Amino acid sequence: MKFVKVERLRFVEYRRPDQTDLDEDTTAMRSREESRKNYYAFTSLAYSPQTGELFCGMTNFGNDLLYVHDPASGEFESANYAAIADPHEVKIHRGLWLGGDGCVYSATSSLSGLDELAEAPGGKLFRFDPGARRLEVLGIPAPHLYIQTVSLDWARRMMYGMAYPRFDFFAFSLERREVAYRCFVGSICHVGAVDDEGGYWGTWLGGGGRHDLFRYDPGENRIRFFPHGFPTPCRSLMYRGAGPIDSMVNGGDGYLYVGHETGELYRIEWRTGRVEYLCKPLPGRRMPGLAAAEDGLLLGVGGNDRAAMGFAYDRKTGNSEILGGIRDESADADCFRTHDCCLVGNTLFVGETDNPRRSCYLWKCTLG
Repeated sequence: MKFVKVERLRFVEYRRPDQTDLDEDTTAMRSREESRKNYYAFTSLAYSPQTGELFCGMTNFGNDLLYVHDPASGEFESANYAAIADPHEVKIHRGLWLGGDGCVYSATSSLSGLDELAEAPGGKLFRFDPGARRLEVLGIPAPHLYIQTVSLDWARRMMYGMAYPRFDFFAFSLERREVAYRCFVGSICHVGAVDDEGGYWGTWLGGGGRHDLFRYDPGENRIRFFPHGFPTPCRSLMYRGAGPIDSMVNGGDGYLYVGHETGELYRIEWRTGRVEYLCKPLPGRRMPGLAAAEDGLLLGVGGNDRAAMGFAYDRKTGNSEILGGIRDESADADCFRTHDCCLVGNTLFVGETDNPRRSCYLWKCTLG
């Protein structure tokens, strides 16, 4: 299996006048009308088999954070999130989920400074009804903080998330529209995962600055703090203070699969918490996207800046292979940094983020 064709789906063509790091230049990006209107990054992806649409969570300093992409026509349509946004909501960072009701569930994050957040409302949990094209705010679980990552357990009508810039974990009941549990954990994962019994997995800051694992049990409404994390120490490669979990998916086989910030692949036996190293499928660091396929394969994306790649890992044999680089040769364009991926048939869609030179692309990688 390889990428037989890689295409950039041009959403907005915009060249940045400067080439600064987005996290360090937030004030300028928000204040410059040109940047507010034209700079986008694709940070979260989710596909609906019912509608055939790909939902795209974005970074945009004009608060235009959710788009609907039609793979058949190639068109993009704004869900008009800006109509309900506060000025600090500039991204849907990680976690865009399809509920059993056909709605899309997610949350909003921010890049505002601490001096601004004291007066800020806080990140919203929300849902989007694709049929009615309607947005609904579900709650603000952590006032004055924003939500960097969120996961959905539809069976139990629960949403789980991690707040930013103070790393709080929270559990939110969709039925009661209220926070069921909240706890400062001192660490944060790029995206967590829910196991077969409804337990949410993330990381907490343990002794000696270790980023160890935790599991929240919704039945007991309490956290189990494990005294271990991963063999490779965390270096906060994602951003300052972040833990090592770059991506995580429930494989449906008794394991949670974890993409480590260093580009290593692990699995967690969720009944015991045992961690097992599997391989390092890519030469570079980072593994922000993982997708479980029905044939027992795991597909993922990662790699160093301007050297983004895809890979496949066979859970039956333990073998991995590089699918190819995420680069459109016909346009001499490459993906600067991956942030999420979504498998739709024989196509792996990849979200690009943090490009310092231009607005980011959605990448369409055809497998064959």
